[in-house]
Parts: sequence; structure tokens; C-alpha cells
Amino acid sequence: MSVDVADGLHGRTSSDWRVPAVAFAVNGALYGSLLTRFPEIADRVSASETQFGVVLFAAAIGGLLGSLVAPLLARAFGERSATLLAGAGYALLAVGVAWAPQLILLGGALLLLGVLDGAHDVAMNAFAVRVQQHRATTLMGRMHATWSLSLAGAGVLGTVAAGLRVPVALHVGIAATVALAAQLAIALGRKGMVAGGPPTPTPPVDGPSDSAPTGNGPSTPAPTGDGPGRSLGRLRYVLPVLGLAAVAASYVESPGQEWTGLLLSRGFDATPQVAAAAPVLFGAGLLASRLLLDVAVSRVGQAKVAAVSGATMVAAVGAGLVCTLVGAPVWWALAAVAVAGFGAGPAFPLLFGSADQLSARHGIPPARTASMVSALSRVGAISAPIVVGPLTDAFGMAMVFAIMAVGAALVLGALPRAVR
Repeated sequence: MSVDVADGLHGRTSSDWRVPAVAFAVNGALYGSLLTRFPEIADRVSASETQFGVVLFAAAIGGLLGSLVAPLLARAFGERSATLLAGAGYALLAVGVAWAPQLILLGGALLLLGVLDGAHDVAMNAFAVRVQQHRATTLMGRMHATWSLSLAGAGVLGTVAAGLRVPVALHVGIAATVALAAQLAIALGRKGMVAGGPPTPTPPVDGPSDSAPTGNGPSTPAPTGDGPGRSLGRLRYVLPVLGLAAVAASYVESPGQEWTGLLLSRGFDATPQVAAAAPVLFGAGLLASRLLLDVAVSRVGQAKVAAVSGATMVAAVGAGLVCTLVGAPVWWALAAVAVAGFGAGPAFPLLFGSADQLSARHGIPPARTASMVSALSRVGAISAPIVVGPLTDAFGMAMVFAIMAVGAALVLGALPRAVR
């Protein structure tokens, strides 16, 4: 009997990139819908700033736990089914967060939401790698671009809903219903299921070569002559470098989204409108480079793209740091933020995409690699505010760019080595 390889059995695998794309869209849309209504949710349960910070921290811890347990879910049900199950649970818990009438219930709902978010993050990235392997083409850039577009679109719709005074539970309930319907359509549909055994993974390329994917079918890795000992030695080298790159990238992306607005407001005396543009421009930079990523990787290879990504981040945040120290016009700082976002965009798609190489060379399940990347990126996202806050209090807002510069330098050193 032929069934879905991505679900851990033999005979079929989903080659339709729209299947994981729906998962990325669902994750971004639900997250964006909740983000825009957090102020009203906090007001409804009468949460102080400290109390709301605590329940958000519970969501972050839940996300870390979900990232760690996701490989078990993928092993039990397969990446495709795990993605659909976690996505459905995420949609239901989002309604629970929007409805929670008391602080303790809100905290519990956010904790569980975080667990499902972490599991969904790992499963959908691992499933995208499976599809990428079968199609013998790069997909991670457009997958993460889909997430960014969905997040932005849901944010715009959420802002409109808040302005029209649409009840939070109704707004999030509609978003969750659409998300569930989309996932149900994917679960019931059999389009994109193609006959054949497990796909032969595509080897990483550092530039165009005879073994590069052509889009005509899975490629077979060229023999390298590496023995088991050398392969194991490289694995022991790659995993720590991969982990370092994941944490370091978080120290660029997290402050870029969360602290650049405050940096412009207090460091450059920018107006609220100009300060609000900083995280938007950083996100626009992320989106732009992710839209270009797959084409760039297919032409010049992952390692070169990773090197350019890291160098762009270092140059941009370094320029931003100089602008802050010399009191340059705020528009120069805004430009630095946008370029930093453009440089940061490829980092996580490449890191999650490294599951392809590790699966091909060492037989590591994609869900296990995705779990490590997701968990360590969440460690970085959780710890970054704890580091940035006290340092900016002590040494000024320039520390935002300084910390991002350290993260960018580590990405430049680690990311090309992790994905080659």
C-alpha cells in the first residue's frame, strides 16, 4: 500500500509546496491577529505591565517546550500530519487566548498556545524540507516569506478590526476558523501526492555544479570519499556551529523588531510616527530578502548567500551604531535598520534548510534539526530583552545597535560554515 512518506511510511510524498505554505501562512496570520489585540486582552483581564509580561513569558517558555517535544510528534505521526495537528491546535488555543476572562486562564492559554506554536514551527519547517528534497529545489525562502506576508497582512486587518471595535474573540475566532478551514482542505486533499519511495536528499551546493538541483527530480549526492569517522567528526563540528548561528541570529532579529522603535524615539528624539516605522522597515527588509532567497541559493549556493547575509548585517548595524554615536539624522538610522532587516532575512530560512544537508549526509531526521534551530532561536529571543534592557539603561540606546553588531558578527562567522 502506498502512503505518505512525509508521514513516516513508504510510497508517497507530498511534492506540492502549497501544503507547507498554508502552514506558514496559518502560523503567521494567527500570530499577527493576536499581536494587534494584546492591549485589549491585557485590559480585559486587568493585567499590569508586570503581570502581562509574566504571561507572555509563559508563552515563550511554552514555545521552547513545544520546540523540544516536536520531534516526538513528528516521529509518531509524520511531519505532514504533525504540522496539521499542531496548526489546528494553535488555531483553537488562539481563540482561548482571545476569550480568557481571567489572568490565570490567560496565562494557561498562552502557555499551551506557546507549546503548540513551538511544535507547529518545527513540524512545518521539517515538512517543508521533505517537500524541498523531493522537488530538488530550494523552498525555504518563499516559505518564510509567506510567514512574513501573513503576519503583516493579519496585523493590518487586526488594526482595522481594533479601530472598528470588533470584539477580540470574534476577530480572532474568524481568523482561527479560516485557518482551520484551510488546514482541513489540505488534510482532505490529495493533490501533490506523488508516487514513489522516499526522496533522495539534495546535496548542498556552494555554486552551480553538475550536482545542483535542476528542478527535474531529486539529485543524488556526489560521492565525497568521506569515511564514517570523518562524517561523524564533521557532524560534531556542524551542530555547535549551527546552534551558535541560531542564537546569534536571534540577537539581530529580536532587537531589530522589538527595540529599534524605542532606539529611534529615545536615541534620536524621533516622532512617534517615525519611531513606529523602524520595526516596519526591519520587517520589510526581512520579507524582501526572503522573497529573493531561493533564486539566490539556486544560483550561487547557500554558503555564499549566508556570507553575504552576515556581511550585510555587520555593515548595516555598524553604520547604525556610528549614526547613534555621532548624532546623525534619524533617516540614516532608519536606512540602517532597513538594510539590517534585509541582511537578517536569509538567516533562519537557511538554518532550518540545513536540515536538508544533515538528513542527506548523516541521516538526521529534519524534525530533529528544526527542533534544535527553533529551540535555540527561542532561547535567544527570550534572553535578548534581558541583555538589551540593562545594557541600554547603563550605557545608552546605542547598545541596541552594539548588541545587534555582536550577533551579526557571530552570524557572519558561523552561518556560512553551518550551511556549506
